[in-house]
Amino acid sequence: MQTLTGAKLFAPAKRKRRAKDWFERAKLVVASARDRAIETAQQRAVPSMKRFPTVLQRRRLAERLSANS
Repeated sequence: MQTLTGAKLFAPAKRKRRAKDWFERAKLVVASARDRAIETAQQRAVPSMKRFPTVLQRRRLAERLSANS
């Protein structure tokens, strides 16, 4: 069985530095995505209707409006 020295047990310093850089970049990506999400949420404060209402939905709306009048 081969014995490992202390230097071989842990990742070298260069690898650790790369991991640290990766985490920093990941944090920046998450922060920018959060900012974009907030910006789009503010732009779309009023939900836009993507589809026209179905016949059943129009009928219910008409009934509701006629009941209130």
